[in-house]
Amino acid sequence: MNKKAHEARTILIKMMRTYQTKTVKETGYKLVTMRNEVKQTLQTGKNLNGKNITPSKKKELRKHLLHYRSELEKLIASSKVYKEEKGN
Repeated sequence: MNKKAHEARTILIKMMRTYQTKTVKETGYKLVTMRNEVKQTLQTGKNLNGKNITPSKKKELRKHLLHYRSELEKLIASSKVYKEEKGN
């Protein structure tokens, strides 16, 4: 296994441990689900318990939204690199 594949594999394993999943696909689904929950909360202005969210909480949720988006992009990129390099 070359260096690129090894680095991509390390990133994937770290993400699976972080989100407590067993596969890359499951990690992706979990990230999409969390991102959609945050989006829904921001759109409705209420959290899952039905309480209104404060402006400071909105700011925090926007940061989470950006974080989940970047994590998902990193997951996709690492998975693609790993598959390509592993095939060679």
